[in-house]
Amino acid sequence: MKRLVPKTHQAIEWVGKGLSAAQAARKMEISESSVYAALRKFKAKDSGCCPTCGQKVRK
Repeated sequence: MKRLVPKTHQAIEWVGKGLSAAQAARKMEISESSVYAALRKFKAKDSGCCPTCGQKVRK
């Protein structure tokens, strides 16, 4: 059984390839706000912060 990749993750891949978040959302037929929220969460995780509250996470 093949595992499906969520549309939000696919849209983030498109953003990484050079499309804007709005263009990627339209291409994947999802809301722009979901793409922006996912980008915010990925950025927070990369910087070592909690995606919800923004507090630094200890390792």
